[in-house]
Parts: sequence; structure tokens; C-alpha cells
Amino acid sequence: MNKRIKILFTIPNFITAGSGREMLNIIERLDKTLFESYICVQQAGGALFDEAKRKGYEVLVQDFEVKNATGMIATLRGARKLATTFKNYKFDIWQSFNWSSDYSEALVAKLSGAKHVYVKKNMNWDRAAWKAKSFLANQIVARNTTMFRAFFAPPYLRTKTHYIPGAVDIGVFKQNKNTEIRAEYNIPEDAYLVCCVAQLVRVKDQPTLIKAIADTDAYLILAGAARDDEYVAELYLLIESLQLKNRVIMTGAVNNVNCLLNASDAFVLPTTNTGGHEEGSPVALIEAMAAKLPCIASNVAGNRDLIQTNETGLLFAPNNIAELTACIEKYQNEPDYAKQMAANAYELVLNEHTLDIEAAAFEKLYKKMMRVKQ
Repeated sequence: MNKRIKILFTIPNFITAGSGREMLNIIERLDKTLFESYICVQQAGGALFDEAKRKGYEVLVQDFEVKNATGMIATLRGARKLATTFKNYKFDIWQSFNWSSDYSEALVAKLSGAKHVYVKKNMNWDRAAWKAKSFLANQIVARNTTMFRAFFAPPYLRTKTHYIPGAVDIGVFKQNKNTEIRAEYNIPEDAYLVCCVAQLVRVKDQPTLIKAIADTDAYLILAGAARDDEYVAELYLLIESLQLKNRVIMTGAVNNVNCLLNASDAFVLPTTNTGGHEEGSPVALIEAMAAKLPCIASNVAGNRDLIQTNETGLLFAPNNIAELTACIEKYQNEPDYAKQMAANAYELVLNEHTLDIEAAAFEKLYKKMMRVKQ
């Protein structure tokens, strides 16, 4: 080809949108001789925003979704107006990392002349907007095998859907025994420490984990940003009622997750499936696997792509306190078994979930979209 393929990467912002780092990782690994990358956010700010500009990427601050439109005609009119800005750039591909079901972005992309591809991260599917967005998309990236089979089964969707799971930087998340966290929170060096890295929201089901810990002599660190004040208050009350204030610590968001993982003996992700909530491709779980930490996860979509009992870790039925307790005790009582599960999980990450593998999969998709010989 005589000119580079121009790709616009969109994300709502680099402040609260959690996939900003992943998006930049993909951009930075694309073949620069073949692809020319641009970024668009709807709100400026954030460390990644500054990093992207510092690295020389053109970052547009521009709405790419139609706001406050009522009905298809108003949405189409708004999309045409927004598309005029993007037409001038002549983008070939429009890669969306916007997790919203709003289909207006796909309209804007198509009206600007770009081929639209979006990443389906979460397990929401009931809204008609998801079907409209998927119909309009030229290509779709599914984050786990459950959504690939269940959501995109119709032939008109299956032919344009690709399974590309999440990935982590194995150079950052690696085994490096750390004692600073234990000292900071007065956790004995010989205590068995379980950690969970997840936002403090109901779908992550931290209460099941807290109750399971109550039936063991283990310590627990719950690390994650508080997104629901009422829920957080309930967690504190539960910890107090079970007399676990000395063994269960809520740290809030942590800056160095690897330090926490390396201070711990096991990792648990207890996501519930109540109300249809499951995981997409849980990065926190992949990070723990990359740090060679024995992992336990609820048997929900996303988790079971990564953890299979007696192969890469232990699965338990969602909300089942007794099963989770048994998993924790198995690791605690059988350290050689736990070590083997951790080693197997690390090999899975190494073979399927590195940043280079993920970026290569996206690059392969973009080449296919533009009919570039592979």
C-alpha cells in the first residue's frame, strides 16, 4: 500500500475509563510503517491523556456520540453533524473502546467513511441498542467465549465477530516476594493472606468472600475503588458483625497492584451472576495469574476462560460460601498443589494473554478489514 492505514481509537476519557492503558498498549505495538493512529476522547485530562500527547499521538477532544437525541431521525441528524469533523481526517478504521451500548457512535463512524469495530467488554445484552450497535458495526471483538457463543450466534453477527481476550504486561506483574504490605497493615509474616482486587460494587460480591474468610484463619485484603457508598458501608458492618476487623482490611484503590499480589498467598475474584452480571475478560485475575499467585474465581463468564479447576486454579459456584471456603483451605493445606496451579496459570498467561499477543490479534483484524496480505 502507498499510504498508511489511518485508525481512530475512541474512548470516553482517560480519567475514569479503565481501558485507556490497554488501548495505548495496542496502539504502541502496531506496525508504524503500516498504521497511523489517532485518539479521540470526549473529555480531556488524566495522566494517560498527557502521556499519549507526549508520545506524539494526535488526541482529539470531540464528541463522537449523539447526546440527548430522541428517536432515530434525531439521532441520524446528530450523527451526520458530528461526522463532518471526522470526514476531514479520512479515517479508514474507527476502533471503539467505548463500552456503552449507544449505537450513535457507529453511525458517526460510518457516516464519516470509516469502518467501525467495537470491543464488547461486558455481559450486558438485553438492550435493543446492543443489537443495533452490532448490526451497524463492520467488525466486533468479543472478550470471552461465552459472549462469543451466546450473543453473536446469528450468522450475520458470527461472521464479523472475533474472540480477542484481555492481556497484561508480564514484565510488570511478576513474582517478587514483598513484605511491605504486610508490615503496613500489621499482618503477620506467617499468616495466610488472601487478596481481592476489584471495584467495591455489588456485582463483585465481596460479602461472600468475607464470610468465607470468617470460616478460616486467613487474612484478607480487599483492594479497589469505592463506587457505591451504601455498599461499602454494608461491607464495614459485615466485617464488624463477624468480628473480622483485625483480619479483613479494605485499602481502597492501590497504586502498585504487583506489590499487593506478591505479599499475598492467594487471589480470589468472587463475582456474582445474580441479575445476569458476569465478567468480560477480568484483567485483575490475569494480573494475579501473571504474578504466579494461586487463583480462585467464581464460575461465571470470563472467569472460566482463565480458571479451570485442577488445571489453572479453582472455581466455585457463585455466592457459595462453603465452596469458596473449601477452595481457600485447599490451597492453604496443600501448598504444592497451590504452587502447581499458579505455575499452570502463569503458562496460560504467557501463551495467550501477553500484550504482544493481544496487539498482534488486533493488527491481524485491521489488516483483514483493509484486505492487507498477511
